[in-house]
Amino acid sequence: MQNAFLEQASRLDDQGRILVPGLTMGILGNQALPGSGGSLSRPAVEPAYAARLTQDFRASGILHLMAVSGGHFMILASLLVSIMRSLRSPPLLMALVLSAAYLGLGMLMVPGDSVLRAQAMGLLSALALAVCRPAQSLNTLSWCVLLVLILRPSMASSFGFALSCGAVLGIGLGNRRLTALLENHLPALLARPLATTLCAQAGTLPVQVLMSPGLPLLAPLANLLVTPVVDAATVTGLLALLTSWLWPPLGLLLARLTSLGTGVMAFAATWLGEAAAPAAWPSGPVGSACLLGLGLMVVIDHRLVRLIRTRRWDRSWSAVADEDSGVPFRPSAWGSIKVWLRQTYSLLAQLVFKKRPG
Repeated sequence: MQNAFLEQASRLDDQGRILVPGLTMGILGNQALPGSGGSLSRPAVEPAYAARLTQDFRASGILHLMAVSGGHFMILASLLVSIMRSLRSPPLLMALVLSAAYLGLGMLMVPGDSVLRAQAMGLLSALALAVCRPAQSLNTLSWCVLLVLILRPSMASSFGFALSCGAVLGIGLGNRRLTALLENHLPALLARPLATTLCAQAGTLPVQVLMSPGLPLLAPLANLLVTPVVDAATVTGLLALLTSWLWPPLGLLLARLTSLGTGVMAFAATWLGEAAAPAAWPSGPVGSACLLGLGLMVVIDHRLVRLIRTRRWDRSWSAVADEDSGVPFRPSAWGSIKVWLRQTYSLLAQLVFKKRPG
């Protein structure tokens, strides 16, 4: 199935030949499948273009899209859970179906540390579903790390495993609060993906600094630009992988649709990757420690500012209303902008233009 899919992907343009297999299976088009003896068995990609595109993805902070992680498993789980809930399936049957789907998807993907983490967390979540317990991301992540390190101690030195765990940890710790904070000032369509991106970036930055000394400042913007097409491109890529061996024309059509989404990613990576280089930062453990200290300072400052503002607002409200209860109204920035636009349109609609006297 993998060879049939790669054969159809080799008929795409340059960016599609490189990025479509990366987004779908976790292997770039200029890389060979594990166990193939280093042979690509498909038309070679221009090395200079492949190297420049990879560098642009790394500089813009979206190279993680080319490594299979939890996104593939979440899309599959959401689809299966929706179907089985509509059929009123019992939890045990749903857990068995999810476990089989996770194992099958893991077999289709190119083996990797991030795939192992996502598969382990998926199986633990299915186990929680089987015993009618709510799956909690942080608890599941903790059990996943413990079991993986006990069974495979060499994973303690894996950057891929650390990056994958760090992203899940950052999302689990701060995504809900940051989303609520951003929704007060931005539309939900922008607030939710931006909050997820920032939390994942905060969780992985200490590990990224160990790999390369630099902070991709434009990574949140790049992730925000490609978010609308990532899920759709992932779905069409997986469908192409599942159908290329059975019906090659359909697999090629789905691969071309996936190439449209990866084209948007390539444009964003090239545009932002060449716009600004990553900011310099100390390398090694010193840089990681500095990042952790900076993050701790930001959290403490946020709590202090929130505490000071809360006390100030309470005092001002008590002075006006002579009561200790109630919360003052504080319009969000997005709400203020909408009111301003509405009032501006109303005033412009009332304008009456008169002709100049002869």
